[in-house]
Amino acid sequence: MSRDKLPKDWITSGLLDAEYKQYLLLAWLKHWEREFRDVKIYPALGHLTEAHRDLKSFQKEQKNWRKALQGPLQGLDFASRRLIYRHFNTHPELQKYLDELLAFSLPQIEKSIATGRNLYEIVEEHLELEPIGIQPLYRDEGYLFVFDEDQNQVNNYRYTKSRIILNGERHVQLSLNPIEQLKKSWTETFEQMKLRLARQFPEWPNPAVFLARVSYSFPLQQTTLPVAKRRLVRFLMS
Repeated sequence: MSRDKLPKDWITSGLLDAEYKQYLLLAWLKHWEREFRDVKIYPALGHLTEAHRDLKSFQKEQKNWRKALQGPLQGLDFASRRLIYRHFNTHPELQKYLDELLAFSLPQIEKSIATGRNLYEIVEEHLELEPIGIQPLYRDEGYLFVFDEDQNQVNNYRYTKSRIILNGERHVQLSLNPIEQLKKSWTETFEQMKLRLARQFPEWPNPAVFLARVSYSFPLQQTTLPVAKRRLVRFLMS
């Protein structure tokens, strides 16, 4: 099993043994728990959420499958208190395996997701987002400054906002391209940094600029930057 994405057919492929599959799932979850201990939120939280969504979808399809196999209702067995259906043709051992594995797996993944979301909230408490200077009406493109106060380090990005259709629903996507990484100079303010970049990239004379300021050092790529992107998306959509 991959250490990153959980295969969509991990339940139905290979050895159909609930205890073995539980072991595989726990090993996969342990990998992401180590990431959370190192305060690395992504891609862990994204993969966990995707795996949970796939399992819930499988559970729903399984219920529909069982209902389709049952056929029309014929009567009631009073002795066993079971409904009697025509064409009932399921496999008790397979159904037991699926029920047992789903009952075990969903709460385990939900527990890991809760850990990731709690960590996300903690990081977000230490991150402030603010516009720099006068904001133009057009804000679908601009700059994002990510400032780590603890390390006195700035990572600057050009951002582009676009709209995409995903699973029939409209979503906002934010693309980031790195420009520079530097130690914050005591003599250069963020407003001056904005003017310097405007001169360096004259095609954007008055760009939208946002500052994401973190008061504690977190892993940039796995934590600070993804949280800052989500905050900026919410700001641009408000």
